[in-house]
Amino acid sequence: DLAGDGITPERIARLRDNTEFRIYTPGSSIGVPINVLGSLKAPGLDWQDSAETIRDEIEGLVSGILVMADLDHDPLTSKEHILLSNLVEHAWKAGQSLDLPNLIGQILRPPLRRLGVFELDTFFPEKERTKLAMRLNGLVASPSFAEWIQGEPLEIDSLLRAPDGRPRATIVYLSHLSDSERVFVVTLLLSKLVTWMRQQSGTSELRALVYADEVMGLAPPTAEPPSKRPILTLCKQARAHGVGMVLATQNPIDLDYKLMSNAGTWMVGRLQTERDKARIIEAFRSASGEVDVSEWDARISGLGKRQFVLKTARSAQPELF
Repeated sequence: DLAGDGITPERIARLRDNTEFRIYTPGSSIGVPINVLGSLKAPGLDWQDSAETIRDEIEGLVSGILVMADLDHDPLTSKEHILLSNLVEHAWKAGQSLDLPNLIGQILRPPLRRLGVFELDTFFPEKERTKLAMRLNGLVASPSFAEWIQGEPLEIDSLLRAPDGRPRATIVYLSHLSDSERVFVVTLLLSKLVTWMRQQSGTSELRALVYADEVMGLAPPTAEPPSKRPILTLCKQARAHGVGMVLATQNPIDLDYKLMSNAGTWMVGRLQTERDKARIIEAFRSASGEVDVSEWDARISGLGKRQFVLKTARSAQPELF
């Protein structure tokens, strides 16, 4: 009963009156379409002060594009990633925004002569660059791609607050997307959020809360999808900037240890396998050092339907709810 927990009809009515709810559907016009890639807008930050932040956003952006095109997206070894990153950085350093057609044109006629110590044509010959441009052009030419460049721009301020000043509860709906498209959207969205976050002053108050309803495949323990880096960055740094993060999964075995050890609050329900349970207990031990393994094993094993055990950084004792 919600009212028994203080969530009364009056409280729900106040939430509806004071908050704007929006459902965005990237790659589709079923909800509110969002222009994920129409403009590779320069972030407008001072390069000297924010080089690391800008490069992190570029890495996420380029990785997302290459995932969509089913190409190697490793930032250190992929020639495609290195070339596109340098093209975006060259434009953004000059204060110039891009769009995907401009970027494809620059692959064929780069405004750069060298990449690292090599001449551009030695590092990435023209014939290979043409193949890359054709591959990305095929992506842009696809009729379904038009849905990705229509609608409202992907800007964090507008996702968090309506024009009339009310806070927004923004839902970015991804169930209609393929796995690669899902990784693409999460990478771009969270990379933008990291850039926005680093522009905010430090605070102990909560400015924004990010909730991911199923993170399986987005931050796995061994593989390196491009979505993993911004998720780890947020888990390590976001609280200092007033940004909270809630991650939900039915498969904790598929989450990176570094991500789990940065969690301050845990709500653990019934787990399907012994491996999942062992992973959670090991993560507790990694996060806080002193964990009674047998007690936690017994508590988690004894949970019924809709029962959870709560562990927080503020209390050594688990609570049942």
